[in-house]
Amino acid sequence: MNPTTDTDSDTGGSLDVPAVPETVTAAAPIQLDKEEAPTVLGKLRTLVQEKTRFEPHDITPLGEEDALQEFSLQANYALEARFEQRVINGYFAPSGSDCRCGPHEVGALAHAQEKDRLRRAAGKLDAALRQAAQAYNGVAAGLYLPHAVKHWHLDTCSNCHGKGRISCHTCHGATTETCWSCHGGRTVSCDAYGCYGSGKVSCSYCSGSGTVSEQVTDYITVQVPTTTYSNGSSHTSYHSETRPQYRTEYRSCYHCSYGKVSCSTCHGAGNVNCGTCRASGSVTCRTCSGVGDLRCNPCDGSGKVGNAAWVDVHVAPGYSVSLPKQAPDDARRIRDKESVHSLAAIASSVALAKVSIYNEDQPQEVDALYAGKLRIVRLDAACNAEKHHLVAYGTDLRWLTLDDIVEKLLRGDLKALSDALAGSADDGLFSAHVQGLLTPLRDVAASELNADVIESVLGGETEHAHVDVVSSEYANNVRTCVLGALRQVYTRLAKQFWWKSALAALAVAIATWFFAGRGMAALAGLVIAGAGYWLFNRKVKAVLSEALGGEQQAERAMRIAGKGRRNQLAQVLILAPASLAVLAASYGLPVRVPAAAVPQSTALASAPVAPHAPAVPPQEASMPKALKLYDNGDKVQALAMLDSLVGKGDANAYGLYGWMLLMGEGQPGPATAPTAQQRQARQVAAKPLVGKGLVKGDSYALAAKGVMLAEGWQEPRNVQRGIDLLKQAAHKGNLQAMHVLGLYHVRGQPIPVNHKEARKWFTLAADKGSAGDIYNLGLMDWEGAGLKRPDRASAMQRWKIAAAMGEERAIKAVAQGQP
Repeated sequence: MNPTTDTDSDTGGSLDVPAVPETVTAAAPIQLDKEEAPTVLGKLRTLVQEKTRFEPHDITPLGEEDALQEFSLQANYALEARFEQRVINGYFAPSGSDCRCGPHEVGALAHAQEKDRLRRAAGKLDAALRQAAQAYNGVAAGLYLPHAVKHWHLDTCSNCHGKGRISCHTCHGATTETCWSCHGGRTVSCDAYGCYGSGKVSCSYCSGSGTVSEQVTDYITVQVPTTTYSNGSSHTSYHSETRPQYRTEYRSCYHCSYGKVSCSTCHGAGNVNCGTCRASGSVTCRTCSGVGDLRCNPCDGSGKVGNAAWVDVHVAPGYSVSLPKQAPDDARRIRDKESVHSLAAIASSVALAKVSIYNEDQPQEVDALYAGKLRIVRLDAACNAEKHHLVAYGTDLRWLTLDDIVEKLLRGDLKALSDALAGSADDGLFSAHVQGLLTPLRDVAASELNADVIESVLGGETEHAHVDVVSSEYANNVRTCVLGALRQVYTRLAKQFWWKSALAALAVAIATWFFAGRGMAALAGLVIAGAGYWLFNRKVKAVLSEALGGEQQAERAMRIAGKGRRNQLAQVLILAPASLAVLAASYGLPVRVPAAAVPQSTALASAPVAPHAPAVPPQEASMPKALKLYDNGDKVQALAMLDSLVGKGDANAYGLYGWMLLMGEGQPGPATAPTAQQRQARQVAAKPLVGKGLVKGDSYALAAKGVMLAEGWQEPRNVQRGIDLLKQAAHKGNLQAMHVLGLYHVRGQPIPVNHKEARKWFTLAADKGSAGDIYNLGLMDWEGAGLKRPDRASAMQRWKIAAAMGEERAIKAVAQGQP
């Protein structure tokens, strides 16, 4: 209830009482027309017809008593006068009824109104409760009678002396403050990286060490002995050979002094001009933004402060229901079961009897007493030759007790299902017959009430569905029997179906292996196993649809089985044998890899150069297609496409084309070692192409140039420069550069042996899918290169992975158990 603001007149303000359509009003008593009122027998028969498989005539009425039980509903309204006081300032705008007074009179005058406000509130509440359309609960808790008069007082603000503004406490009116970064010094410590006020930073040439190193190559002449054997005697001769010898020289860095150079930011001074104040030493005041003064806080700039006080009246309603002393037990049970508001909502009538005001001098409570009548219907009926006593109440005839009449109708079906389950336990482990369970399951499931109860129990609800109709014991029995029957249906159908699914998956896996290898065989077999599980669920749905009388009932039964986890054993029986058969077959079958999918060797040794006769390139040649052909191992087609692209002037093709010519990849001809003349010819042909690729920064061109420098092919030998170029190509993701770096470090030529670096580059190449480098890592594990001891289990695992990818050396190693 939200009345309008009260005025200070004798008559008081008008009372606004909003309509409350969902509450019972205090109008004249409402009497039900018994001819139109619903009957308990009709409601019971409707329940039987809609929620069970039985017919309404299974319930026979014996006698019915329809009575109105009187009760009293008491609404108690506690009134409280609340004194309110607020601090105000010069912006306060009093209304016409507000009263200005002295500073010491504000609170006293407001307190003096408390009794009068309570009397006025009690009178208004009494008048409101007596209105014909007023609901018994129409007065809501909260503010009931707002203030009529505010007593207030204002004085000049002592903080600003009425000016409304005060001097800024940061700059004290100066509008500027000392810079917080330089504290007025106008310079700050240099914050450049490495300097931090010292004026010196580490030299970038020597990284602060003061010394630099460089690799020097010396060529020395050694005498090499050659021993020949003839007719049982030997002869040793010597010839001279020039061999390179590498050493590292260290010298002082010419660009710094003991590893330090002057900071380019502060030029060695150690400090720079303050950027916050622009080297002025002061900045605009942050508190007042340069104004010099601030708005006074107590008066908010108005120049006046004071206080105001008033009295509001709040109401807190409370409700209770009482019955006559001679009321029957079932009426008291109804009162304990229903809340006050629920009881009033279903009452046949609720009418105001009287209103009482306590302590009229300073009233603090108002009581409203309502007389109500509640319909209670008592029915005696017979079912299955047993008598039952039923009680319903209220205008909507809520059940107080059904005396298990519906439950006893359903117990026969439940017992038949329980007996069928007990009999199925003796059928044996391999029994797959389900027909004996379907008939009793259909009878139980035909009662919608049973399905509602099971779903509510499985859903974890605190009270199962239809708690007024069937007991908790019956609900648990229904759940146990139905879930047990569904589990038997699922399991027995799975016993009929599992071997078919396993056989189909195995057949598809073997067929796929013949064309696509073991990996695709396993995948195809697992897909068929999943399809078999889908077909099994279709069969379960068809069987349950036929037994339960429709797809909707079957879907509901399957949902109940899934929620109760009674289909898990069937899922295992369908999926596990098929999956195990597929995996066992795919593991046991020999490796079959299509020829196009076998990666070519990435070793430096290449096939000899034959007269270049590339295959006819596709009509739509492009660099991405050429790269894809190269990565898939079809290097002859890749070289042919690259030849076409280079002929068209495609700059992106120079790098890879030069690399393939240099290494002899994709050349047709017999797989014999190339002669020195053939190697020199392909190096000469590759050099200009590599140079053009370097202009574009191509990774293959970088790798080819690095190999040429490191090996001294058509270039003055520069091992360090060649290694640097190979690393640049590898950092761009070039697989061939990673492979070559790994080989250089593991062989020790043309650089010293470094097993750690070799592992690093082989691992990077293996991560990009190089089967040859996976084999190389396994070989290092087998020999213990870079490890504390050989790890042959890890080596064999790597070779199995490489063998599955088609690496011939790995296939041999796995077959013979050693490299």
